[in-house]
Amino acid sequence: MSRRNTAVVLLAAAALALSACSSSKSAGSPGSGSGGKHHTIAFIPGCTCDPYYSTETAGFKAAAKAAGVTAIVQGPANFQASEQIPVLQAVVQKKPDAIVIDPTDATALAGPIEAAIAQGIPVMTTGNNVNTKKIFTAIAASSVDGGKLGAQELMKQAPQGGEVVFVHIKPGISSIDDRDKGFKQALNGQSKYTVLPELYAGNDSATQAASLVSATLSAHPKLVAIFASNVITAEGAANAVQTAGKQGKIAVLGYDAGPQEVTDLQAGSLTALVSQNPFQIGQLAVQNAEKYLSGDKSIPHDQPLTPLVITKENLNDPQSQTALYK
Repeated sequence: MSRRNTAVVLLAAAALALSACSSSKSAGSPGSGSGGKHHTIAFIPGCTCDPYYSTETAGFKAAAKAAGVTAIVQGPANFQASEQIPVLQAVVQKKPDAIVIDPTDATALAGPIEAAIAQGIPVMTTGNNVNTKKIFTAIAASSVDGGKLGAQELMKQAPQGGEVVFVHIKPGISSIDDRDKGFKQALNGQSKYTVLPELYAGNDSATQAASLVSATLSAHPKLVAIFASNVITAEGAANAVQTAGKQGKIAVLGYDAGPQEVTDLQAGSLTALVSQNPFQIGQLAVQNAEKYLSGDKSIPHDQPLTPLVITKENLNDPQSQTALYK
């Protein structure tokens, strides 16, 4: 073969190899965005101290693994904006392709989130809201709807009417403020029920919640129902009702569906739960981040999900079992 013909064959072979390589890349691989780019997505939960967030993290990691995405998970030890902001700033320095964050404070986290976006990192939120329009989407179980569903369930369980109370952590947590809002909306116009002022237990204190509920039980003999706004307040409320010997006499709803809450539901010290299904939220976070990074700009800015009421009667249903926290 002449040198000229040899060169032609070699060039053709090289072109074929390049074409095959290009074709393989364009087909994409798990976790690839447009152009076959592998993505790194960070998740910053509200804290590492709560079954809700551990379950959301599990869903995020499972979806990231299935999609071939590199996952960064880093969260504060406590549910405090002062702890979460430095975590966010540290994650930004790692330059992920996108950040998913469950904000601890709607106002305090707005500036740091906007600062991350200004550095070219798209951000979405899960769970709690944040006071900025610059995130590309927000996925959360509707807390207003959850508050309404919880109040409706309590009215079923205490149809005789009487006094009811909402046990809060502190004002300013958007999701819990919304649960309180939905709770009051459902009871508005229900003349049989009197809504007492909220009880504020603080961030980390089931003991404080129990103390407040115990005092309310003593001061308000007409109390018929308690709405506990999260895992911590539910644990405290359940303990107070059990200690007072009023188990089965007062309807007690615990928001979320952590392991201790499920135990208390089975024992009767909680009479209903409202689950947000955080495992599903974690999965959806990865899926939506991947869509956005792949160029899909049709993603809705708000994606509210419907919470699920769990009682002893439906606890073993497949839908309820899927929504329990890990």
